Amino acid sequence: MIESNVWHRKSFFGRRKGKTLHQRQKMLYDTLLPALRINLGQNMQNELQSLFALPVKAVRLEIGFGNGESLLHEATRFRDVGFIGVEPFVNGMAKMLACLSNTPDLSKKIRLYDNDAIYLLDWLPYQSIDGIDLFYPDPWIKKNIGNAVLLMRRILIGLPVS
Repeated sequence: MIESNVWHRKSFFGRRKGKTLHQRQKMLYDTLLPALRINLGQNMQNELQSLFALPVKAVRLEIGFGNGESLLHEATRFRDVGFIGVEPFVNGMAKMLACLSNTPDLSKKIRLYDNDAIYLLDWLPYQSIDGIDLFYPDPWIKKNIGNAVLLMRRILIGLPVS
């Protein structure tokens, strides 16, 4: 069991922004991201499928999508699946937004979250995700590696995270 005093909520390591964004990237960050961003203030009593503009049969979560290549590829491959992409790094999110602005059909079945994934995981309804892809997780403190494994097991079998 993971106790609340063991799992630290401020689990982000490093910086969130690298190079300065180009003008178009800034514009998309200010205009497109708010339209696609998941609002954790929204009560999710309905199924996650209601988040998407197109009807979807399943919802997958991709944590750490980088520039979005894998997420876009999977969204193209699986037409009846909605995707939630999590990327806390501004530059990666900006590149993803640029790709989505050129493919508006895909943006109807993708929702984005630009903060630490643990907050989103706490918000998600119980057993609401059909698949999780986790890319390049932040380093775990060695003494807490057991907690990291327990956390991932709980997520994968649908138990509450906290």
